Amino acid sequence: MNRTRAGFVVVAAVSLVLGPVVPIASGETGPGPVPPGCTGGIAANPSVEKTTQRGAPEGYLFTPAAPVPPLTPSVKTPRLFTDGTYPVDGAKYALIQTPDGMVSGAEQEQRFVPGGAYTLTDWTGTVKANLAAPDRALATGLRFADGAGKVVREQKLDVRRDVEQGGLERQDFPPAVAPEDAKSVRFFATTNHTWLMWDCVYLQLAAFSVRSQAQNPVTGEWGPMAAIPAGGTARLRVTVSNEGTQALANVTVRDPWCAVPDGGFPLGPGESRDVTCAHAKVTEQDNGHVSTATVTADYPGGTLPAKSASASIVVTPPPANGRIGDYVWADGNRDGHQDPGEAGVPGVRVAQKTAGGENVATTTTGADGKYLFDKLKPGGYQVCFDVKALPPAYSGHRPTRPHLGDPARDSDADPATGCTPTTTLDPAHPENPDLDLGLIPGFRLAFAP
Repeated sequence: MNRTRAGFVVVAAVSLVLGPVVPIASGETGPGPVPPGCTGGIAANPSVEKTTQRGAPEGYLFTPAAPVPPLTPSVKTPRLFTDGTYPVDGAKYALIQTPDGMVSGAEQEQRFVPGGAYTLTDWTGTVKANLAAPDRALATGLRFADGAGKVVREQKLDVRRDVEQGGLERQDFPPAVAPEDAKSVRFFATTNHTWLMWDCVYLQLAAFSVRSQAQNPVTGEWGPMAAIPAGGTARLRVTVSNEGTQALANVTVRDPWCAVPDGGFPLGPGESRDVTCAHAKVTEQDNGHVSTATVTADYPGGTLPAKSASASIVVTPPPANGRIGDYVWADGNRDGHQDPGEAGVPGVRVAQKTAGGENVATTTTGADGKYLFDKLKPGGYQVCFDVKALPPAYSGHRPTRPHLGDPARDSDADPATGCTPTTTLDPAHPENPDLDLGLIPGFRLAFAP
């Protein structure tokens, strides 16, 4: 058909039928059929059916060539607009005209996800004369830019179809992964000859986000930080969300500090999944620990860059409310039990030690034979009675035989060392008042005659 624009005649050998022609079949290397309306990707106005009052496709920023040479014909004056001669989907396609040898371009910003893989399919074409031009520079593609707007990566394919020989041609781009320093991504079309034409911008995105949280053991709430009492269990949750349009496979979460279930899992577009783990018996040395989970995932084009997220653990010291004690008595009948009428022994030196034998504190028994170590943190302790240097009134006494019955009434010290076995204090059992010592006169053994 013939179509006239300001005196310039375009002869088209093929006229495409207007209206939706979908699904659009894939080429041999294409990613698959494109949905009706070129929808399902992340590009806005993918079929350029929405236009401004001046006829340009909505959502595009046009950068015209400048300065325009005098006497430039109107059909080569820089312009971005839509037309209905060669649509692939719907009733319109976009095109750019520009003076010969001068570059005009259009860009459309896309949703950006750090580390995302962008796979573009579009349909492009131009007129035969441009394909023969030795200086031709007609292309579409993607541009990734940093925070200052500087392009850090460009992926493009040259326009190679003569629209008079079959209309616009499908172009399938390989996946492009956003560089680490990228902050934005744009679809672009650029040309230095009239016309560059395109339609059906189908942009797929494979991407995920990761969030790591710790659980407050008191309220049950999740957040970026949680305070865990020493000896408690730190519970962590890693949330992986599919932020793209493509399904992910073999999504794997790893955290060396927290045991995460083995094995990957699939994650469809728009889906999220929580992976939980626990680290038991945190210590004060874990205070300030930053637990970092690393996530990897596969998409149809390969493996996405790994992403990490962290949650912090604050370990609160346990309350120092532990107590151990508490009695040394004269076991007059040598039966190894505290009986009515048997008196406490004052002035016996007692040492508080750690489970490893390190001295912590000392005291002496009072007039009633009682002693006490208090304000203790959870942990293992033992007490050692100085049985080799007893008060003068008991210089001839020796420890009675231990562990002969009721822990509250028997003796606990080893007769040879004067030390008790280790006792462990924890929040559930903060005290042990039964670390006692019985003393018998003379050298007779501590069992009933």
